[in-house]
Amino acid sequence: MNIKALLKSLRLRKFATTLLLLQLSLTIGLMVNTVILTNSAQEKLKTPLGFNVDNLIAVELTPTSAQFRDPSYFQSITQQDIAKITALDGVISAAYYNQLPIQNGGWNGNVQAADLPDDAITSQDLAYVPHFFSSEIGLKNLGVEIIEGRGLTSEDDFTNDYYNPKEGQEVERQIIVSESLAKRVFPNKPALGELTNNGRVVGIYKDFIVNPNQPRDIKYFALFGNFMYSQSDFGQRYIVQVEPGQLAQVQEKLRDTILSVHPERDITRIQSMPERLTHFFSEETGLASLFAVLSFLMVGVTVVSSFAHAHFHVTQQRKYIGIRRALGARKKDIMLYVFSENWLMSLIASIIGIFAVIGLNIMLSQVIEIDKPDVMLYCLAVLTIFLAGTLATWLPAFKTTKISPVTATRTL
Repeated sequence: MNIKALLKSLRLRKFATTLLLLQLSLTIGLMVNTVILTNSAQEKLKTPLGFNVDNLIAVELTPTSAQFRDPSYFQSITQQDIAKITALDGVISAAYYNQLPIQNGGWNGNVQAADLPDDAITSQDLAYVPHFFSSEIGLKNLGVEIIEGRGLTSEDDFTNDYYNPKEGQEVERQIIVSESLAKRVFPNKPALGELTNNGRVVGIYKDFIVNPNQPRDIKYFALFGNFMYSQSDFGQRYIVQVEPGQLAQVQEKLRDTILSVHPERDITRIQSMPERLTHFFSEETGLASLFAVLSFLMVGVTVVSSFAHAHFHVTQQRKYIGIRRALGARKKDIMLYVFSENWLMSLIASIIGIFAVIGLNIMLSQVIEIDKPDVMLYCLAVLTIFLAGTLATWLPAFKTTKISPVTATRTL
């Protein structure tokens, strides 16, 4: 194999060679980042969240009747909803919530020790902590365990004190916080029994992931209080815990069950928690699917381009090949000559592909969270390009073995 001759041949077709090299290197970049995106999306979907995801159904609805403007009426209908849902076959428990886990944004607020000095520097991580308000069974309904202290009770409910405050009376609220939040707010002492700007900590629960997109331990930060926020424009949110295997059956009955209590409500979404998780990561999985399609198409185009490039090369080199055949070159030598040009192109493209992989990864990191390229993935992408190019070149290479030395040299 004469490298100089091959390079000279490629230089004679600068435009076609440049286009093919760019195409091959871009294909390598796409394939590597596609695998990274796909693996990342699958990993996020499979990450244990720390609560009973597989057996929960989330319901979101908005009242359309003016009667719900009365907090007492709002609370009455909500309690009737919960009672009727709980009575369904296959339902273990149900509870109302001011917001749902697995979401971006929501009802967030600052959390800090009540005795923290005014001039103290607080962590930005504690500025937007999710505040969950539910009944006393809110955490148990999610399948979350209390690891220290106690759970909330009916006596901790401050709904009435909020909507019907007594003049001069200030009620201390009782809250339960996540293990990670407790350690962050009170790093130098036990959090149990301590007072925060949101209430006194009476219990600490085992961490579960509230927002999967948050980094480090921030994704575990949350506090729970016993309170029913009763605003009609804010809507109602329920989470239903069902027995294993009963998810679909209960989900089908929920709409009619809720509307039978009060029909003047718009049920915007009834979603199993696994569906909610899939929807939450729909952008990541959608982008991964898009890149997978693009990679597949690029590999297909690469095969076609490599075939056309090799076929054109063979056509232009018929006389040269004929001379080599007349001088005693074997068929396998001729095929090796044709394959060699494709392999040289793939080798050059694999070097350029390093920059394509890194460049595309940097561009994607500006808009989404993406892992860094892996050497093994790069090697697999290069191997794919080599195999695809070799397959595409096989037919033109095989045809060169059929060139008759006499026919090829007749014009000399």
